[in-house]
Amino acid sequence: DMALLQQAVRAARILPKSLTPAASACRLFSTPALRAAGVDAQQRTSVEAKVMPTGLGAPLSKRHAGVSVLGCAIAMVAVGGCAQGIGQLFAALVVGMARNPSMKEDLFTYTLIGMGFLEFLAIVVILIAGLLLYSE
Repeated sequence: DMALLQQAVRAARILPKSLTPAASACRLFSTPALRAAGVDAQQRTSVEAKVMPTGLGAPLSKRHAGVSVLGCAIAMVAVGGCAQGIGQLFAALVVGMARNPSMKEDLFTYTLIGMGFLEFLAIVVILIAGLLLYSE
């Protein structure tokens, strides 16, 4: 079992062959373990160069394009809500004009004001989605 783990670590070229199984258990702790195991300086620097930090300490050079596309797609769902709101607004205009035709001009003015708010919301959502898409 342990021999199989050591062979996998050697095949991946993560750590040199002279390490103990305890030192090869975790890449995060491999650098202090190398000093304790007595590995010479040349092997230690080559291993330290290969070990990259993970999590919050990872370098920001890698672009995660899939995550930005997902964030953009989730934000674009709100544009569908704006379209639904505009549809309901004009449906209410038609119903209001059918009930009281003399209020046609006032209802149309209120509908255009509401449509302006909804269009503004849609434009803001599209801008935020673009920010999410093209951000790192």
